[in-house]
Amino acid sequence: MKPLKILLLLALLFGLTNCGTSLFTLSPDEEASLEMGRRIIEKENSFALSTLSFEDRTENEFILYLYAENKDEEIVLLDPKKIFVKAYDENREQVQIMIVHAVDPEKQIYVLDKNIEERGNTHDVVTGLNIAFSLLDTFVDLTDDDDNNTEEVLENIVIFSGNQIGEEVDYDNDIDYLKSQKDYWKNEVLRKTELSNKENIGGIFYLPIIREAKFIKIYVPLGRTIHTYKFEQIAS
Repeated sequence: MKPLKILLLLALLFGLTNCGTSLFTLSPDEEASLEMGRRIIEKENSFALSTLSFEDRTENEFILYLYAENKDEEIVLLDPKKIFVKAYDENREQVQIMIVHAVDPEKQIYVLDKNIEERGNTHDVVTGLNIAFSLLDTFVDLTDDDDNNTEEVLENIVIFSGNQIGEEVDYDNDIDYLKSQKDYWKNEVLRKTELSNKENIGGIFYLPIIREAKFIKIYVPLGRTIHTYKFEQIAS
């Protein structure tokens, strides 16, 4: 292959790789204040006060911090899964896709509970199989006329012990990880909350990234009002 063709092929591959690995951040697309390195947008009306700031990102979600205070006499329900976003292109025309909602923490907790249960069931099955194969091998060795069957039985015990120790270590690590994830979603992430008059709450929530967007509007329902926040989505 000629050098020019090789260079063109490498450039194409490099471009495709970069397109698939773009990272995004959010910058306020309206008036915002600077506080401890964060650009914070504030909204207030007779029903509620709230602020929103971009905190971090994962590969597929933005992480934002929301503060909300109820100014209404009625109880305000703050439900993270009802937060939604609309996406716009560089001409500020709405991208024709379905409205995207924030990640539901209750669903995440449910999935983690199921994963913990399933890992426990798998552990029981693997332990049972280790015992069954060890007993089968031991039975075969004991019924064998070979004079070395005692040594083979001891080898079976060593193999079973090694397999089971490995499974116990894997099981403990898996369960510890799943439980830590559950604790995170229970205690660190904003969850469904009722706010009485003058009560407030703050916490993070996860918003799926719409990669086709250049600008987004985030809608936060707070009782009888909805606060809207404008951001520019910047690829890096």
